[in-house]
Amino acid sequence: MSEVKQERLQSRLGPEIKEFREACLTLQLATVDINGKPNVSYAPFALLDDGYYVLISQIAKHARNLLENPQVSLMMIEDETTAKTLYARKRLTFEADVSVVERNSDRWLLAVEGLRDRFGEIIDGLSGLEDFVLFRLAPTQGLFVKGFGQAFQVSGDDLVDFIHLEQGHRRIKDGSEIETPEDKL
Repeated sequence: MSEVKQERLQSRLGPEIKEFREACLTLQLATVDINGKPNVSYAPFALLDDGYYVLISQIAKHARNLLENPQVSLMMIEDETTAKTLYARKRLTFEADVSVVERNSDRWLLAVEGLRDRFGEIIDGLSGLEDFVLFRLAPTQGLFVKGFGQAFQVSGDDLVDFIHLEQGHRRIKDGSEIETPEDKL
């Protein structure tokens, strides 16, 4: 892709991704335990300059999974009630590396403050509990999907690029196909 096209794409989609992310309060988390068994859950998050921060109790399976297997796939997704179609909800997904933030470190204090700004004083209570762990989820590569045929690769620092699909959606050939633009998905 030419540099000019890349800059236009970034200037158009960068703010849209930022606005979408800021409207989301929680992340869906896909984790895997030490035996490879998957688990899906969610957690409220704060976004800082170096990643997403979640405060989760070790009692929860997804926290134990993150401690045993420090990789995660995370997703923010458009609300079902506002989506034009449920089959193509707007979403932002990332693969991310996981690290535990040391309690009372500078990064801990900054992340807890970010969580408190978003969610209020409940964070003071949760961060004071021994079983709660603060995780940093550092996004590596991701995908921003706006709808059918509108998928864009996103880097960990929100740089956007087109995905080059070799094949798009194709109708089943049963003899009843109508070959008009209105017929396409």
